[in-house]
Amino acid sequence: MITFIRVDDRLIHGQCQTKIIPMNSINRVIGVDDNTANNAMLKKIFEMAAPAGVRVTVHTLEDAITPISKCMVNDKRTLIITRRPSTLVELYKRVPDLYKEVNIANLPKEDDEGFLIRKDIYIEPDQLAAIKELDSMGVNLFFQQFPGDGADNFYWKDVKGKYE
Repeated sequence: MITFIRVDDRLIHGQCQTKIIPMNSINRVIGVDDNTANNAMLKKIFEMAAPAGVRVTVHTLEDAITPISKCMVNDKRTLIITRRPSTLVELYKRVPDLYKEVNIANLPKEDDEGFLIRKDIYIEPDQLAAIKELDSMGVNLFFQQFPGDGADNFYWKDVKGKYE
């Protein structure tokens, strides 16, 4: 079963290892990122980054559909992680019954056209368009680095009017 979906530019890192995975009893992680999946060294690093007992794989968007579909109907508590909201838009188009809650965490500033929505979460225009599209698909989006990060939960549905 898919129990957590996360957008984080860093994919798996310390916060995932020590907070997200244990707090959600995750035993399977599926990374969806074309660049990582197509780079043998990055892929190996990603797959080695999880705690013991957690199976990790990374796939291109196209190759991720089969393992995600399998995890939707089995009992493995699965985390799906991508680098960008735009990747999730494409994923939801291909797997419309996918779990409809997404945690948006670290998104870095890449240019001066976007805005800071919350500490360490910088929204660029293309990713804002993706967030709006995910919202229109019925996906509940919340912005949080990790549970207990000292900030209140921040939901897109509560602030989207400011960005229309």
